[in-house]
Amino acid sequence: MRSSTRSLTRSITALALLAAASTAPAAAQFSQYTAPGSLLERATSKKDQMDQALDNARWRLGPLRLSPWLSIRDAAYVSDAFSGTRGGPVEAREEEPDFTITVGAGLQGYIPFGSKTFFTFDALPQYVWWQELEDRRRLNGYYGAGLFGFFNRLTAQTTVRRAEEQAAVTPEFEQRIHARQDYVDGLLELEIAPTLFVFASAYAMDFRTLTEDLGDDPRLPPFQQLDREERVLRGGVELRYRERLRVAVGAERSEVDFSGSERDRSNSGTSPVVQFGYDSSRLRVGGGLAFRSLEPARGSEFVPFDETTGQLQLTWTPRWRLSYSAYGTRDLTYSLEEGYSHFTADRIGLAISSRLGRASTVNLFGETGGHDYVRSAPGVLAREDDFTGFGTSLQLQFQERVRLSMGVVRSEIDSPVPGFDRSLTIFQTSVEISAFGGAFTMR
Repeated sequence: MRSSTRSLTRSITALALLAAASTAPAAAQFSQYTAPGSLLERATSKKDQMDQALDNARWRLGPLRLSPWLSIRDAAYVSDAFSGTRGGPVEAREEEPDFTITVGAGLQGYIPFGSKTFFTFDALPQYVWWQELEDRRRLNGYYGAGLFGFFNRLTAQTTVRRAEEQAAVTPEFEQRIHARQDYVDGLLELEIAPTLFVFASAYAMDFRTLTEDLGDDPRLPPFQQLDREERVLRGGVELRYRERLRVAVGAERSEVDFSGSERDRSNSGTSPVVQFGYDSSRLRVGGGLAFRSLEPARGSEFVPFDETTGQLQLTWTPRWRLSYSAYGTRDLTYSLEEGYSHFTADRIGLAISSRLGRASTVNLFGETGGHDYVRSAPGVLAREDDFTGFGTSLQLQFQERVRLSMGVVRSEIDSPVPGFDRSLTIFQTSVEISAFGGAFTMR
């Protein structure tokens, strides 16, 4: 049964990716963790975000516009705060439930230089509190600045940002830990003709897990093995037709450096990339592919990777209030298990969404997939874990400035390795008060 499920999942995912090969895109860097249900989220263009943010700014001091931000989010009951603890039979391990909540307050600022150039900054500290696990309480936050230019034929942007937050960083062990990302990125996009654009982008990121205060708890996997630096260059051309159809092709050069980590899996490679998007009143299709060929650096234990990664989503809306979505993704994910370089995480899902008024929604989703491990040492057991996730969420928005989210998510992993089956249930509530609907996201 396990073999049949894995074969079916991989076949469907492969077919979806092949069908999208001439029509879809991939992320500029690898996604180490994709939360169940998050593939349904939709991005808004930076230009549209900026227009909304300026219109909704709460305070104006000359050219300076400020938006306060208040958040009570990630109020969650976690069925097992040490989800994924390794070793021993599952029945012998006791779950350790706990309650966590994150509270934040800060400011986002915007300074227009004329009608086409904007400087933005934000300082959004937030405190993470746990009821029982006191050593996981911490002051995190988002801090950054950006410069954006939206000219007649040229769009230019650059961003510098630090993000410290609590989250799951790998689907292997969905424990919530603190992590920091320092990154700088830039983008240039030039209009050659009304339907033809060329683009170039650069991105550098330093990722560090913040587990020093947690001591030597044996229930804590070696998350520091994921600490790394990433650098990505990308360029290509994009065709746009009537603001509905977008097709882009290009190339990406990526370098990942694990030299400061306990396990060196440094690698680099150049990959063709394809991006696609189509949006009509009833049908929305989007996604992306990268045809990756990655080689290890000297002394690295990384196993060469020659596969297609990316994601694809299709949403059909037969009525104004009701929509159906199908989506799939394939990512390269670095493993924390000794003897495995990485694993390929495949996931496919179905969802039903219903609008409540103009801005509120309720979602119901289910996902399945697998984690196909790549061995980096002889004698290591062949391994492929099965993944299942399902849940529901409710998002309510009030007067464009207040958003309430509630939901429950259940994820399960079925492993052929004894003692590695695991599950996690999260009941979560969040409240955000800001110039929402006009809040600007620098990344």
